Amino acid sequence: MIKKLTIEDIPQVVKIHKQELPGFLPQLGEGFLKKFYKITLTLPEIFTLVEKENEQILGFATGCVRTKGLYKKIIFRDLIGFAILLLSYFITHPKNLVKMVKTLTYPGFSNDSPELLTIAVIGCHQKKGIGTKLFQSCVAEFQKKGVKKFRVSFYDRLTAGKFYEKVGCKFENSFFFLREKMNYYCYEI
Repeated sequence: MIKKLTIEDIPQVVKIHKQELPGFLPQLGEGFLKKFYKITLTLPEIFTLVEKENEQILGFATGCVRTKGLYKKIIFRDLIGFAILLLSYFITHPKNLVKMVKTLTYPGFSNDSPELLTIAVIGCHQKKGIGTKLFQSCVAEFQKKGVKKFRVSFYDRLTAGKFYEKVGCKFENSFFFLREKMNYYCYEI
């Protein structure tokens, strides 16, 4: 059953995020991701939906209606807490400081368009329609919020393009981010 994320769901969502999603945020650790998702519960422009079966989360999806300055909004909700987490991380991983700065410059966070930020399903539950159900639920959530069109981006090296095309997204363009090619797809409601 798909429902909105609750605070009790966060530990499972963080585990899935770390296991299934490539990228920089999982490298920042579970503490960072737990705080990130907890704070997103307080922001009206962002939502996370989870697919739950017998109290186990099989997958989740996060969407945002207004992406401009998203990380800044989240971090400033608990600046000291995030500062402590990030400082402890960068003491042991100083080379990744540049990645953090570049992550804050992600193109989607400057143009303020609605975006499906993540879809992740536990590996053993993939290819069972859970991702499609999550996507369709996100479409319905965007529609409730008055969104008529949203984008999704992903690393070109991933096979996600086939999934997004299957659910009705159209290729928009490619760009480079953190030295990797990424693709933007668009979905019109």
